[in-house]
Amino acid sequence: MSGDIEAIRRVIEAFEKSDWTEIDVRAGSIRVHLSVESRGITEASVSTGDEPAPSPPPSMTTETATPEPTISAPADAYLVRSPSPGIFWRSPQPGAPPFADIGQHVGPDDTMCIVEVMKLMNHVKAGVAGTVVAVFGRDGTQVDKDEPLFAVAWDDGAG
Repeated sequence: MSGDIEAIRRVIEAFEKSDWTEIDVRAGSIRVHLSVESRGITEASVSTGDEPAPSPPPSMTTETATPEPTISAPADAYLVRSPSPGIFWRSPQPGAPPFADIGQHVGPDDTMCIVEVMKLMNHVKAGVAGTVVAVFGRDGTQVDKDEPLFAVAWDDGAG
């Protein structure tokens, strides 16, 4: 049962760090349902057993995401992408300066950010030498695999 409690704790932590409004997770006989209104969790339930699960609300069956503001970058800029789904972190710890920011020169092996997956911190490297021209990721939000996180303008002669 302690493994189940740990799994529930991880789901709640990931939910709190995300911009999701609702989540319903089932694993075996355990079900966790969380929903938010504004910033606080307004509904939370954990159930065990085989009781029937309610149907998801209509808002959960079709994606109606609010469009994000468009951030532009030069067409020939190199896009640093997320290696996996996870939580995007711009700095090594809260209050620390970001690993990379607009106008900063980076090398191929420089860490740009961290993508956290189940408490594993994956350092995302620039991959190229150049100047950061755009930051797409928002600190503490969920990112998807291959989602652009930064745009880097190649150093002269590198592109």
